[in-house]
Amino acid sequence: MAEDFAVLDFALVAAAPRAVAVALAAAEAGAPQAPPRTGGVLGRLFGRKPAPSPEAPLLVQPAGTLPRGVLAREMLDDMGFGGADREIRLSAPVGNAGYTLIEWRERTDGGPSPRLVALSRALPAEEILAFRLTGGQHPGGEYGFAVYRGGQVVRRLGIHRADAGSDWEPTQSGTAHALEAEAPLDPSDPGALMTPARQAGILAALGIDADRLLVDRDGHETVLELSTRPGGTAPEALAEAPPEPEEDTADAALAWEDEVTGLLVTAVTDALPEDEQVPWLDAMTADLEAGRTEAALDRARALLDKGSRPAPVRAAAAARLAVLFGH
Repeated sequence: MAEDFAVLDFALVAAAPRAVAVALAAAEAGAPQAPPRTGGVLGRLFGRKPAPSPEAPLLVQPAGTLPRGVLAREMLDDMGFGGADREIRLSAPVGNAGYTLIEWRERTDGGPSPRLVALSRALPAEEILAFRLTGGQHPGGEYGFAVYRGGQVVRRLGIHRADAGSDWEPTQSGTAHALEAEAPLDPSDPGALMTPARQAGILAALGIDADRLLVDRDGHETVLELSTRPGGTAPEALAEAPPEPEEDTADAALAWEDEVTGLLVTAVTDALPEDEQVPWLDAMTADLEAGRTEAALDRARALLDKGSRPAPVRAAAAARLAVLFGH
């Protein structure tokens, strides 16, 4: 991807594109309007004009309306000429969980995205994962990862600098997200709090290739292009996607067994000598077959604590087993 831009933002949410579009349109329709100017001579002159009409609604446009390239701010201080703020592209499915990719131009620097705060409030059951990076047109640089939930920013990691001659300044707030364990940071380097490599590691944990995410425009089943241009379709008027066919129970059970087996065999091989591995797995199987999932989880955690793999890797395995065992 060419880096001839200043700032690039994108986000991921585990909701269908239509649901995201409806939520975005509703959130933006409810955004407060700027107050009218009333003071001074200019205020009195402007006051003679009719009251401003509400902002045009966000509509789904015909395919090809938006530029095919990335929706990025071309300059850091572009005075509004770097492209319309209210252009958004939604693409799905992305990654292992079938995320919807949200692309837009974010003009808020140094703080949370008002658009994502509003969207997460409109989709309270969903978690929004947001990423920011900068290109060659930025005099310094900024890289970030944030998590939005229920109208709040619950996690924020970032580094920024005003120019190439300045040191990187880290920003951190909220509780660590489980995905961070998939891309461990180097504690000896505060400038590595959120780098392009760490962003790529988080995306890889979601089954996403960072180098292809914003380039492969033909790899999505659904793409919705939103803007305020007249003639588009209201998102709520779009036909809903048919429901996903129910997964075959036998296939689901087999997939569960394969994943659990893989996690446990890896842990056993790491933590126990060869002559103890089979007896341990037999005892674990007995717990699971008897429905003693809590005892099985305790047994697995104790085993993982003995292992020699990096602590974040073992913690991620324990967390995944807890989900698989229903805890």
